[in-house]
Amino acid sequence: MRDDHDRFAEFGARILAIAPESAASTNRYLERNPMPFPLLPDPEHQVFDQYDVISTMMSLGQRPALFVLDAAGVVRYNQVGVQQWQIPPNEEILGVLRALA
Repeated sequence: MRDDHDRFAEFGARILAIAPESAASTNRYLERNPMPFPLLPDPEHQVFDQYDVISTMMSLGQRPALFVLDAAGVVRYNQVGVQQWQIPPNEEILGVLRALA
């Protein structure tokens, strides 16, 4: 998503990433890996719990998830995987945004 940030912005989309880590840990990650969108810490998993993104032994921690919400906050697309490689390709998400436009 970082590489195609401008393409997402063309649809008026805003990207927010949520990390199941402390603010300090999240900031250390951002120092090494700058992002053009916010990466917000969620150490108590409050956001993760609201969207049923859970930890599993199989994924060695937090499961990767991606949600597209419309302007009213309604979830229009969701993908919750077991491993990081299961995050959907950017083209798929851009197609969802195209359909919502």
